[in-house]
Amino acid sequence: MKYRADINGLRAVAVAPVVLYHAGFSTISGGFVGVDIFFVISGFLITSDIIDRIENDNFSLVEFYHRRVRRIFPALFAMLAACFVMAWLVMPPGELIGFGKSAIAAALSAANVYFYRNTDYFTAAANSLPLLHTWSLAVEEQFYLLWPLALMILMRWQKPLALGFVLISCVLSIAASQYWLPVNAPFVFYMLPTRAWELLLGGLLALPSVRAFAVNQSQTSAEILALVGLGVVAASLFMIDHNTPFPGIYALAPCLGAAFVIAAGIRHQTLASKALSVSPAAFTGLISYSLYLWHWPLLVFAGIYANRELLLSERVGVVIAALLISALSWRFVERPFRQRRDTARWKWMVPAAASMGVACCLSLVLIKGGGFPGRGPDGGPVVQSVKAESATFQASSCLMRGAAIPTGGKCILGSGNVAPTVVLWGDSHAAHLASSLDEAAKTTGTRVRLITKAGCAPLPEMQMLPSSPMRAGCPAFNAAALQSILADPHISLVILAGRWNTYSGVGGSLLSKDGAWPSPDVSKANFISAMRDTAAKLAAHGIKTAVVGPAPEPPTDVLICLTRASFLKMGDAPCSAMPAGRHWQNNQILANLLPPAVQFIPIVPTLCEAVECPLKSGNNILYLDATHLSRAGGHVIAPLFAKVFSAGNLTASRHQVVP
Repeated sequence: MKYRADINGLRAVAVAPVVLYHAGFSTISGGFVGVDIFFVISGFLITSDIIDRIENDNFSLVEFYHRRVRRIFPALFAMLAACFVMAWLVMPPGELIGFGKSAIAAALSAANVYFYRNTDYFTAAANSLPLLHTWSLAVEEQFYLLWPLALMILMRWQKPLALGFVLISCVLSIAASQYWLPVNAPFVFYMLPTRAWELLLGGLLALPSVRAFAVNQSQTSAEILALVGLGVVAASLFMIDHNTPFPGIYALAPCLGAAFVIAAGIRHQTLASKALSVSPAAFTGLISYSLYLWHWPLLVFAGIYANRELLLSERVGVVIAALLISALSWRFVERPFRQRRDTARWKWMVPAAASMGVACCLSLVLIKGGGFPGRGPDGGPVVQSVKAESATFQASSCLMRGAAIPTGGKCILGSGNVAPTVVLWGDSHAAHLASSLDEAAKTTGTRVRLITKAGCAPLPEMQMLPSSPMRAGCPAFNAAALQSILADPHISLVILAGRWNTYSGVGGSLLSKDGAWPSPDVSKANFISAMRDTAAKLAAHGIKTAVVGPAPEPPTDVLICLTRASFLKMGDAPCSAMPAGRHWQNNQILANLLPPAVQFIPIVPTLCEAVECPLKSGNNILYLDATHLSRAGGHVIAPLFAKVFSAGNLTASRHQVVP
């Protein structure tokens, strides 16, 4: 097909928001939809090329894969090589092992599967994964293993069915995406079956019947189509954010917008296509693949080296560096390999296989070598001790992963033979209070029953979205927990604890009564009603309800921060304290949402001063990771619970939580 400068400009529209979003410019809240635009563009260009070659009777699968390898591999493996060097220099052993595992996945075009099983794209932990962005390349390569074969069959023997086949495939893929989004959002985000429709949408535009329709449109209709397309894309960039249920039907907006722009320019040169064809946009589009490859690892490694959130000036500097490196990558890596013409097409297999083999072998060396701890200290004995404590916490049988609740006297805190009179119920942010309550219970002669399940806030009849396999059993677990509490005649107090920040309007997760994706306001209303209803059910059985306020959450994983500080031989100031203001605010937000019948136990006043919250105290590390308190942190707040148990009631007023 003929060269279209406007499509290069559309690539620029796709890549620029991705880069800015990753660089932390929150104004473009939906910058990540640039990847969806890339999928549509890729589907159109690759399908157009395949169909043109089939119609000219010169299509070859071997030649197709030859071109894909020359297009993808050189810049990818150049980036991987640089990442190996940077990882060796700045990553402590534990992180280097994780990098090696992700590098194998990236080299084998399976990064989407690896990251689906290991991380959430929108979490803070993702900012430490330099190869996270290769998930989208894996989706494309998996798609193009199958798509050429399907097109060959359709265009050579079933051409009349081509349009119907692609349309049905699109509909099935987006229907699967929307259906599975509330059930397993990470799968929908990362995996081919629920992303294929975006590539197929681009491919749909390349089909002869659709292309003929586009060719026959008038100049006026093309102008309108292109203008609407750009408008929809622009709106998507600013109206979609990390709280939007995505992909699913919301991804239709950027994808259809991109499709409109492409379709409008098939025959006519519109005002939009002229704007997209200007030199800066067209050149940014030319280097867009390299820019996508390089910007993310540069940002990640800069953050690891700084061991803190990058300043605005630093982020701008990294983006400028990414632009320069990407231009060099395009000029000296991408273009030479793409323009090269080998007479023996099989020759591409040798360097391609060698590159994959070298990357995998280097990765295995890093993994088997345990990240080579001889390169530098790995946090010291105190950090290693808390890491072991964290592993024990995560593996605790009392932090249930299934839907069953502990029975038979298991998960009881305190000492003595008396029956438990208190229940601690909640998610892992309840479980991390167990050491505090155990210490307080032993000093007051109280017994406490622990009912906790990872990922499940103690809110009966509520589904937590986005869903995940860990959250799948939450409604059943909470229903069983409530029934068990109401059936126990000894219980006089239930303490609810959870990662409330994510449900109380601050952001992160949403609560749904029926599985439908709610707005943040509806989710907040569901939170309030769930608290009120739970307290009422407990009160009807003479049981008091208390809620533990949210623990201050560090901006990064404290153990990782301390490990990096040790490895890079820098001070641990970023790992020692954090500003307190936001945590006082979160504390007050929750306090204001609770119904009057629910007592409030604020822990921020105990853990924080007015200006900052400590993350460590002397040699005591107060956190296990980026959210959970360690035993040392629990020890700090244990006297608060001892007062609660000694008084027989709650002493703190939920309206007096800010000094």
